[in-house]
Amino acid sequence: MTNSNYTSNENIDMSDDTSDDGLYHQSGPSYRLARFTRPLIDYVRNEWQMGTKYSHLPTSTSERPESPRWVQMITSIVTAPRFRRYVVVYLTLLVSCFVGWKFVLSPRLEEHSALLRSLDPNVKDEVGGWFGANALPTFDNIVQLRDLDPSYLPAEKAAEPNQLNQRRLVMIGDVHGCKEELETLLEQIEFDEESDHLVFTGNLIDKGPDSLGVVDLVRKYSASCVRGNHEDRILVLRHDLIASKILEDTSQDNEDDFGQDPSGRKLAREMSDEQAKWLDTCPVILNIGQIKGLGQTVVVHGGLVPGVDLEKQDPFSAMTMVTIDLERHVPSSSQVGTHWTKLYNKHQSLLYSSVEKTVEDPKSMLTTVIYGHDSYNSLSMKTYTKGLDTGCVEGGKLTALVISDGGEQKVVQVGCNDYSKNWT
Repeated sequence: MTNSNYTSNENIDMSDDTSDDGLYHQSGPSYRLARFTRPLIDYVRNEWQMGTKYSHLPTSTSERPESPRWVQMITSIVTAPRFRRYVVVYLTLLVSCFVGWKFVLSPRLEEHSALLRSLDPNVKDEVGGWFGANALPTFDNIVQLRDLDPSYLPAEKAAEPNQLNQRRLVMIGDVHGCKEELETLLEQIEFDEESDHLVFTGNLIDKGPDSLGVVDLVRKYSASCVRGNHEDRILVLRHDLIASKILEDTSQDNEDDFGQDPSGRKLAREMSDEQAKWLDTCPVILNIGQIKGLGQTVVVHGGLVPGVDLEKQDPFSAMTMVTIDLERHVPSSSQVGTHWTKLYNKHQSLLYSSVEKTVEDPKSMLTTVIYGHDSYNSLSMKTYTKGLDTGCVEGGKLTALVISDGGEQKVVQVGCNDYSKNWT
């Protein structure tokens, strides 16, 4: 019986049948014998392994690349999603740092170094003196410097909340004949003729629709002003017309040099003697006096050369400067170059550092400049320079800097019509 069973088992078909799953099956009359050629774990599959994201992973030991372990480690790190995110983040930071250094920080450091060198007294000796320090050109019919009546200055201490008749200085940028906008601005600041004093930074006239109306309005309010480059051009032209005895004669306009400026010539002829005389009294530089928080305050149309006394400033440059040469401090009306306010503010900050610990009120030793002329840079409120030309005549804004008791400062602006299309 036992032998019969044994014989029966030996007769079982032992031929291997390989199925698609990699298992070898043996079939018999009563059971199947399976033999595995790989570890069972190789046949286990999770759902995540079926996705395309992991299709590159080897499915068996025989399919895995034969590479050093360190290569496998690096490969696994590089192919990790988190590693790729870190690469993007750090690469972005690196590029941002480079751009910031190349186009922001490095130029500013170079400019700072250039400004310091420009203000070095040794450099002044090397170049033979800064512009304006040794000679002052003389011009006819021009007032170089004038002091403002101290009674117009705001009080040193701030006014009480309900106090009436506090003093205010109202500094107004380039009007350029925009009388309607000027009247709107005065309404906006609630101008009080009894307690407020108007100070204009030049270029009251020309370009706009009612230059002479503006002159009459500011004369009515007994305002102060400085001579701008447009006043200078029109007044010089008027004086030349008078000297040539052709102020009223228009027959030679197309035959001489006066015909090159028809709009200016027309304005010069329309101007009355009283209006022209009043504009001629506007100084190139108006010395306001001491104002709390601003120190010594002056008003000029274009700008000032730092380190040069007010009496020695070149009048033409003071009316027209925009940029300045850092080596010799020679001003220019060009927009290309170092803006004069950068050099001036650096000069004043160095002066403040030198007297900060030796003077009770170091701010009083400094000079703040309020100016117009530069509509390209528009409103520019720096520590020691305040630019108020905001391009009213070209459709920009008309700006006022209102200084109240205690040195409180407030900027007020109104929108303007664009009169540039009417220029000829």
